[in-house]
Amino acid sequence: MILKEISLLCLIVVGIECTVLNVDYFKSYQSNFIPLGNDTRIVGGQPVEISSYRYHASFQYWHRHICGAVLISSRWVLTAAHCTRAFTIPPPRYAFTVRLGTTFQQNEGFVFSIAEIIDHPQYVQSTIDYDISLMRLGREATFSSTIGPIPLPTRDQALVPGSVCTITGWGALEWRGITPAGLQMVQVPLISNENCNEYYPSTIRQRITDRMMCAGSPYGGRDACQRDSGGPLAVDGVLIGIVSWGFQCAAYQAPGVYANVVFFRDWINEHTGL
Repeated sequence: MILKEISLLCLIVVGIECTVLNVDYFKSYQSNFIPLGNDTRIVGGQPVEISSYRYHASFQYWHRHICGAVLISSRWVLTAAHCTRAFTIPPPRYAFTVRLGTTFQQNEGFVFSIAEIIDHPQYVQSTIDYDISLMRLGREATFSSTIGPIPLPTRDQALVPGSVCTITGWGALEWRGITPAGLQMVQVPLISNENCNEYYPSTIRQRITDRMMCAGSPYGGRDACQRDSGGPLAVDGVLIGIVSWGFQCAAYQAPGVYANVVFFRDWINEHTGL
């Protein structure tokens, strides 16, 4: 299984203790799935401008992009729990920032400190269940032509198989290709959990729960991948999913799996009032 995020490079500075990724944590996923190697991409997509996806954000560790994120209000951002929990030694909160308002993952836009990170208390590393986290920004984001929140779903929002889903993120355009600086977008159909469980049988010890949802072409070719973790899955401009995990990327009969935002609607409201 591939977590759809980038592996981190650890910078060693004299006199400063280096925080490292939890290696055993990632091995537990890779034992169930074929590793993808160095592929880091949204597959089958096209370049877009942030003005069309003002809610898309970059979750950064020491100012380097590690995951996607999505703005849901002037103070709150959503991402995947496996993005915030991927460290053996928890880093200081000031090591994390969120970049908003730019088509580019590493420059332009506005950088925000993070005042609070709330991982879902039932998040399970071994199964990647409850894979969602809230982040409270250190200051309010000012909405503009490049920054704006995405609407949240209602508590009873129907998830209709076949609906056209939009994924945005940063990554290479082809297998072992060059990573573009600009934001990418791809559209895929929503798949029912019943059908998705047929693609992910019990032989791989991974089931699609009610906290998850699936989207992707059964023929492959279009998908999110590493470095897209934590980013948005939207239908008709409404946030319904958070990029979570999958078998390789854009593989045949292996759709992407997302945290089901509709399921977590009450949890989000409890902590944010939204």
